[in-house]
Amino acid sequence: MRVALLGGTGNLGKGLALRLAILGHEIVVGSRKEEKAKSKAEEYRKIAGEARITGMRNEEAAKSCEVAILTIPWEHAIKMAKELKHILRDKIVVSPLVPVSKGDGGFTYDSSKSAAEMVAEVLESEKVVSAFHTVPAARFANLDEKFDWDVPVCSDDDASKKVVIKLISEIEGLRPLDAGPLSNSRLVESLTPLILNIMHFNSMGELGVKFL
Repeated sequence: MRVALLGGTGNLGKGLALRLAILGHEIVVGSRKEEKAKSKAEEYRKIAGEARITGMRNEEAAKSCEVAILTIPWEHAIKMAKELKHILRDKIVVSPLVPVSKGDGGFTYDSSKSAAEMVAEVLESEKVVSAFHTVPAARFANLDEKFDWDVPVCSDDDASKKVVIKLISEIEGLRPLDAGPLSNSRLVESLTPLILNIMHFNSMGELGVKFL
């Protein structure tokens, strides 16, 4: 499968690029700047070996893929979705986005509507899937890291959800769990500030989630 990581130059993008590429998927790293995308793709290839990883501007990456994952900071994501709407509206689009802010009392969930629902509204698409919110990005980007984490997945389109669940299940250490329709994304997204608060107030490193 050809997967585009739009804004895929951070830790989550790196982790997804490496772990999906070594499974045989073709990865396109997207960035606003083509030079940065190509540089990151080269960096990832050196780690992943002979994997198929290329770099392109976000627009070209979106055109070329079957699945697009928005590995971009939340504050820029909706704007990019609007700019690429004509390309992304017919693609499976994965949202790991979380509207979160930090104040004196810690981290809070900063929206009355989930980021995934906002993306779906902008794209006018039912093929938006929310996932990866609880995956610790820096640990995920380290191929030497061993883990056992659950990944809740929400979508209104069963076919798109099945594709994303299959992708996640291929990554060793991740267990995808169907968390229902896209409207449940707000519940899942709000786990992220909870995890961040636990990490902060208990002086702990990056944490994942496991349902037992």
